[in-house]
Amino acid sequence: MKKFLGFFYEWFEAKPHHPPEIHPLVVLAELERKSPSKARRGLGMAVNDCVEVSSHWSPELVSEADKRLLFNGAPSLSQVRAKYSKNYLQVLKRGNIKSLNEYYLVKGILEGGGIEPGASEAEKLATLLVDYESRLPSGSKR
Repeated sequence: MKKFLGFFYEWFEAKPHHPPEIHPLVVLAELERKSPSKARRGLGMAVNDCVEVSSHWSPELVSEADKRLLFNGAPSLSQVRAKYSKNYLQVLKRGNIKSLNEYYLVKGILEGGGIEPGASEAEKLATLLVDYESRLPSGSKR
């Protein structure tokens, strides 16, 4: 997933004025030195952000991204989307959010415009988010 994140950022997010120290892989390496578990969570959240950013891309752009990523030995965007879709379906089936990664996955789907506001699924997701937030220790709500 690191390879995916690095290429995705460089090809689709980086701007010429961005300093090298904000590259996600640089930030991730620093975090890994301090806390490997936080780095794993951070990687998952960053990859989820990539999925969210690309959610409105045309099929042609997704296909181009897939080709570039696969050519460079990274998972394709379509593969990553499928993985995160499975995680999302597991949360829906289970009816609760178990981790911060799942929380941000659901929050991204709900706020990303992929679900019609007011739809029963949107209401269920909002309830899951509120439930998860209520179980967080005081002061750690996002």
